[in-house]
Amino acid sequence: MKIQCNVCDAAEANVLCCADEAALCWACDEKVHAANKLASKHQRVPLSNSSSQMPKCDICQKLMIEV
Repeated sequence: MKIQCNVCDAAEANVLCCADEAALCWACDEKVHAANKLASKHQRVPLSNSSSQMPKCDICQKLMIEV
């Protein structure tokens, strides 16, 4: 199952932004995270990674798998 980009709703998502809790395609990721210095520091994880490599929620320490 392919995940759609949460920004453009057209392309396949390639990366998960932990801070924004959003799945983004490469084009939207570049556009959104180039907007300012703070956004450029957001941790992003390729969606091709296995779930064991995905970041954990800061509060509950469970894997963040809801996209």
